[in-house]
Amino acid sequence: MVQPSVAVTLIEAEGGPAVAECPEIAVDINHLRHSQIFHYLAPAAEPAPRLGMRVLVPLGNKTVLGWVVGYSAPPEGIALRSILSVVGQEPDFNPELLSLARWMAEYYLHPLSEMLKMIAPPPKPLLNRKRTPSEGMNVTGNHGRLLLSGEQATALKEIDLALQAGAGGKFLLHGITGSGKTEVYLRSAMTALALGHQVLYLVPEIALTPQAGAWFRSALGAQVAIWHGRLARGEKYETWAGIRQGRLNILIGPRSAVFAPFKSLGLIIIDEEQDSSYKQQESPYYHAGQVAARRALYNRAVVLMGSATPSLESYTAARSGQYRLLHLTRRPRGRQLPRVTIVDLKTERQAQFSLLSQSLSEKIAQRLQRQEQVILLLNRRGYSPIVFCPLCGHVLKCERCSVSLVYHRHAGDLRCHYCNFRRFLPASCPGCGAGKSLRFLGTGIQRVEHLLKRLYPEARIQRLDFDTTRRKGDFDRILAGFGGGQIDILLGTQMVAKGHDFPGVTLVGVLNADLALGLPDFRSTERTYQLLAQVAGRAGRGRVPGEVVVQTYWPDHYSIRAACSGSYASFYQEEIKNRAFAGYPPFGELIRVRVSGTKEQQVIDRATELAEDLTSLLTGQGVQLLGPAPAPVLRLKEQFRWQLMLKGEFNTLRDQIRDCIHRYQKNTSVIISIEVDPYGF
Repeated sequence: MVQPSVAVTLIEAEGGPAVAECPEIAVDINHLRHSQIFHYLAPAAEPAPRLGMRVLVPLGNKTVLGWVVGYSAPPEGIALRSILSVVGQEPDFNPELLSLARWMAEYYLHPLSEMLKMIAPPPKPLLNRKRTPSEGMNVTGNHGRLLLSGEQATALKEIDLALQAGAGGKFLLHGITGSGKTEVYLRSAMTALALGHQVLYLVPEIALTPQAGAWFRSALGAQVAIWHGRLARGEKYETWAGIRQGRLNILIGPRSAVFAPFKSLGLIIIDEEQDSSYKQQESPYYHAGQVAARRALYNRAVVLMGSATPSLESYTAARSGQYRLLHLTRRPRGRQLPRVTIVDLKTERQAQFSLLSQSLSEKIAQRLQRQEQVILLLNRRGYSPIVFCPLCGHVLKCERCSVSLVYHRHAGDLRCHYCNFRRFLPASCPGCGAGKSLRFLGTGIQRVEHLLKRLYPEARIQRLDFDTTRRKGDFDRILAGFGGGQIDILLGTQMVAKGHDFPGVTLVGVLNADLALGLPDFRSTERTYQLLAQVAGRAGRGRVPGEVVVQTYWPDHYSIRAACSGSYASFYQEEIKNRAFAGYPPFGELIRVRVSGTKEQQVIDRATELAEDLTSLLTGQGVQLLGPAPAPVLRLKEQFRWQLMLKGEFNTLRDQIRDCIHRYQKNTSVIISIEVDPYGF
C-alpha cells in the first residue's frame, strides 16, 4: 500500500531530550499550518497510547485534540512536549481505517487530519439507552426463495466461488433494469455470512435505504443495519458499535457507510455504481467506490458492482479484464422491457402544447382510469428557474452567487439553490420599478405539479424532490404511500429514477429529456443516458406491460436514442470515442484546482501565478494544464472562483503537485481547494 510522506515539524522545546520512538500526532485543526504530523512524548503517568487513539496535546498556547497515527524517532537535537492525556479507552481507528486514512490523504491530496476527522466514530450518546438499529421495524426473517434464472445462477456461482476462495476479486454485474440484480446481491450476502464475513451494501441515496433494508431484513433479520446522516445520535453510535463488535453483519447505506469499522469484511456491494452521488461534492473530496475498492484490497474481500448503465470507467475496466463482467440481459418470469415512445417537443410547441405533450396527457388519463400508477420525471426543482421583467430585461439573481433565483410557488419566495439565499417575490421590478411586470420563464417541478392537479383533479399526486423530503422520515412516508397504492402519480426529480421497484407502475413520462445535455461537464451526455435508461426501467415491473414516453427537443441525440432503444452498447461505442479524443477518463486522470476569494482580481492573480508554476513543474511530464478560467458559476456564496484543470497521469507526480499547490495555500488572501477525479462543474 502506498503511504503518504510524513513531514516532521520541529516543536519549541519545553525541556527534555528527544527519544528514539515517539508518538506521531495528527492534530484536529483545519488549517494548512497544522496539517503535518507532530511528535510528542508519551504521557509520563500513563501507558503509551495505542495507534488510532484520541489524545489531548498542547499546540502553541492552545490545547487541541489529535490522533496517534504512528511511532517514529524525531530528528535529533530537539525537545518535545508531552501528550496531556489519552481520551477514551479504545482507539478511534483500527489498523485498517488508519491505513485507509493515510491512503486517502495521499491519493486525494488532503491533510491526513481531515480524513481522520471524517472517518472518526460518532459521539457516544449521553443517555446510555440500550437499543438496536432494528428497533421498531418489522423484521420477519422469512424471505421467499425465488427461483433464479439461468443468468442469475451463473453470476451467483462465480461470485460464490470468489468468496469461498478468500482472495478477493472485482465483479461488474451489468443487468438491465428489473433483471434481478438485487436477488444476486442478497444470495451473495448469504454466502458471505455463511463464511463468517460481514457485508457492506452501498446505495447512492438515502431514499433507497428503506427498500433495501426491507429486502435484506426479510431474509436475514436483525443482523441488518441502516446507516446514513439522518439517523439520530444514539442510532448512529449503536450501529457503529454493533459493526465494530461484530453483532451486526450487514450494513446498508450511502457513501459515508464505507467508513464503518468492520471486524471481518468479506463482501462489498455497490448498487447503481455509476451514480455521481458516490462522489463527495465538498471537501474533503472522495469517491466511495474508490475507497471501497481500497478496503476490499486490505481485507481480501469481493467487490460486486451492479448497474443497468455502468459508468464508462467501470465498463472499460471490465472489458480490459480488470473486473469480471457478468451479464443479466432479461427480466425474470418472461416480463418484457417497456415500450418507449419519443415525442419531439419542437413539434408539440408548434401545436400549442407545453409541459405535457398531448400523447403523454392522454396516456396518463388512461392509466388513471385503469387504476394503474404513473411516474413522471423532471429534474429541475422549484416552479420557475428564471424570473425576469420583459420591459427592461432585468433577471432576479442571487446577491451572493452569479446565478438566477428560482421561484418556489408553495412558499411564495425566490431561492438560490447554491447558497439557499431567499427573498420574497417583489411586487415591482427591481430594475425599472414597473409594477406587476415580472414574468416566469422555464418550467420547474412545482409548475408541473400545479398543472397536473388542474388536469387530473381526482388523481392523488405526490411530489418527490429535495423540498418535500427535508424532514426525517419523509422519504419513507412518500415511497411507502406510493408502494401501498395511496398515490396515483409520483412526480419527481432524479430521486424517482434510482432502484425503486413498484409493480403497479405501468407508465413513465420524462418531461424534458435533454436538460443536462448543455451543462459544461464532459459527463453530461453519459448522465443523460443513465437517467433516461434508469427511469424508463421503473415501468412494467409487474404483470401489466409498461410504457415510457420521452419528451425531448433533441430526439436524434445518440444518448437519447440509445436510452430509448435500451442499447448500452451503441451508447458506449459512441461516447468512448469522444472520451478518447479528448483524453478524459477513462483515458486520463483529472485534478481540478479551484482558487476563490472575495476580491476577483486577487483570485485571478493567484490562479495565474499558480498556473505558471504548475506549467513549469509539469512540462515534459505528459500532463496538460487547462486554464486558469472562470468557474462555470463564477461567484458562489460571495466568493469569486477561478479554476485550473490538470489532465494526464499523476501516479509519480502527486507529491510534487501537492507541494506546489500547498505553497500557495499558505496565502490566506485566497482559498485554494484540490479535487481529484472531479464530478460536476
